[in-house]
Amino acid sequence: MKRINTKMMIGLMTIAVMTAGCKREYGTVTLGANIDNSRDAKVYIDDLTPCWHNNDRIKVNSGTYITSAALGSSAQIANVLHSNNYLAVYPAEIVSGQLSSSTVYLKLPYVQQYEVDSRGDQKVKVPMGAYSSNESLTFHNLCSLIKIVISSRMNEDFVLDRIIVTAGSAYLSGSGTATVTGQSSDKVFYMNSSAARHSVSLEFPSGSRPTIGRGDRDTYVYYIIAPEFAEDDVTITLSSQGRYATFEKHASLQHNKIAQVSLTVRELTPEVPVTIIDGALPGLFSVSATRQVHFSQGNLQYQASTNTWRFAEHQYDYVGGDFGSVFENGVKSGNNYISSTYSGWIDLFGWGTSGWNSGAVCYQPWSTSTSTSDYYPGGSYTNSLTGAYAEADWAWCNAITNGGNEANAWRTLTSAEWSYLLNTRTNASDKRGTGNINGVGGLIILPDNWTLPSECTFTPGFASGNNGWTHNSYSHVQWALMESAGAVFLPAAGYRAGMTIGLANSDGGYYWSSTPYNDEYVNTVTFYGHTLGAAISMNRYFGHSVRPVKE
Repeated sequence: MKRINTKMMIGLMTIAVMTAGCKREYGTVTLGANIDNSRDAKVYIDDLTPCWHNNDRIKVNSGTYITSAALGSSAQIANVLHSNNYLAVYPAEIVSGQLSSSTVYLKLPYVQQYEVDSRGDQKVKVPMGAYSSNESLTFHNLCSLIKIVISSRMNEDFVLDRIIVTAGSAYLSGSGTATVTGQSSDKVFYMNSSAARHSVSLEFPSGSRPTIGRGDRDTYVYYIIAPEFAEDDVTITLSSQGRYATFEKHASLQHNKIAQVSLTVRELTPEVPVTIIDGALPGLFSVSATRQVHFSQGNLQYQASTNTWRFAEHQYDYVGGDFGSVFENGVKSGNNYISSTYSGWIDLFGWGTSGWNSGAVCYQPWSTSTSTSDYYPGGSYTNSLTGAYAEADWAWCNAITNGGNEANAWRTLTSAEWSYLLNTRTNASDKRGTGNINGVGGLIILPDNWTLPSECTFTPGFASGNNGWTHNSYSHVQWALMESAGAVFLPAAGYRAGMTIGLANSDGGYYWSSTPYNDEYVNTVTFYGHTLGAAISMNRYFGHSVRPVKE
């Protein structure tokens, strides 16, 4: 088999602005690559050749520019607005907002798409930044690379779908800051821990998925971008059409360097790897006879002051009112403080309040009206949060920062899907029960294929009276084992009526479906310590929890 010769675009780029006559508003920018081979700033690493391509997108100050006439180390972009200072980042799509200072806010994707150039080599968009007070910019690398070297000792070919890397404590993706000054000590991309993830994956799109040959003595090389991190244990999973190979390795990433990890595949198994990618828990749950989903890592949360959506960090986290477990800058968040400018987090939403103007009077996440008719998408009570009004679904409409950060990736289950999950699928009644995690009460749902960890117990159903929260009790350590085996926990986060919060963790949990019941009510999943209803109708102006799923 032919070894894949992988190249990446990385290097030192010089920008010179050339003007015509005395007109200084615009100019043509020429980029030329110069490789710094000094020990501390070496960018020509291994067999990687710096190379610009046509249509590469570069952010320069407030504008985005596309390269043309690209050939190897040089390219051109035109019509750059003249400025006294130039700040530039490549690739442009990692920039959050405009470039307006030397400290920029960037996002490193949870999922990196495998791309090839015209020669069939992997196109690795290594983030670079440059800053200058004159018209000559030098680009510096902002990240590092993980080099995955794969060999096979299988007796069959296999197709590679995805490579997943999960670190124990290091951050591999998410949002963070970079100080782009051109100085060697200020060119590293630092993750913001509140918006960072320990996982990253390289996805191979249909038509570009490589076939790893049986018993092939050759190697296959792929690169994944990550910030630098100190020594850490990492789990690397190769995904191949529903089968997996998982490896435990030790790695460290130094800035401007490559951490090489060699993997030899000897077998593929159908076991789902225990990893959380893009906010998805590992367990698979049937919601119809032909459809399975993953649940998100926690309930959906929203911050109005920044218009930010995210998943709770843990499954047992909930905001509540003047109680709960969610803080912002050391201050307890509360759904009773809901407003269009609130800087804390909320997690109880009126029905269909995604922020998309659906035609309802109330469509914003901070809506508190107690008039039922204010929550009609399209002005009609018969419209569900699917089809023409799917954007009214909180999870579908919005990019979720720790859930892949792309819209149209998650959704809310329909009433029929909730009912199938809780009542109809194989052994449904044996795979649900109430309990608590360190005192936080809620509903536990087990995946289709379930193996109970040897260190834990589980009793399905509900205790008599109102003692259901003690029916199953877990410490945080015990729950980590249950979660790794695929279990889902829906905290009893209560409800909101206007600005009033009720029943959180003392009585019940209320979770929206995307299905209306009549002109007043919507079907919900409602549970208390001693009972469960999979299709209970509740008034649509109530604020209830949202727990998204992903196909």
